[in-house]
Amino acid sequence: MTNKLAGFLYTRFGLPKFETFLDLSAYRHKLISGNVANVSTPGYRAQDIDFKAEFNRISGDTHQLAGSVTHPGHISLGQHQERAPEVTLAKTTEGELNAVDIDHEISNLARNELEFTVAARLLQRKFQGLKKAITSK
Repeated sequence: MTNKLAGFLYTRFGLPKFETFLDLSAYRHKLISGNVANVSTPGYRAQDIDFKAEFNRISGDTHQLAGSVTHPGHISLGQHQERAPEVTLAKTTEGELNAVDIDHEISNLARNELEFTVAARLLQRKFQGLKKAITSK
């Protein structure tokens, strides 16, 4: 199979979106795990990302303008896909050890894991369908 055809199939069957979803989900898992690990660290502020907004930005499903980068030394402008996800820090309230709510973090961790597993299984089925289409006579 030529590289051009492979690239077409890769894009045609939505694989870049699955790749983006899984990568972003793994990134969020690291953030949430860090929050859980620092539950008793004084002054620690919980970190998270707006998953839906970041997924839309990275996958190009946004209506906001982005500058194009024509040289590796250029700085990306606007909603550029190359920009790292924007991490938000939780606000601390007076008298608290830190800004980590363990119940909230465990809930986020479970939901993120479930979404990752579903996306991975859907991707697996997509590959099984492609394999079946290629090998069937």
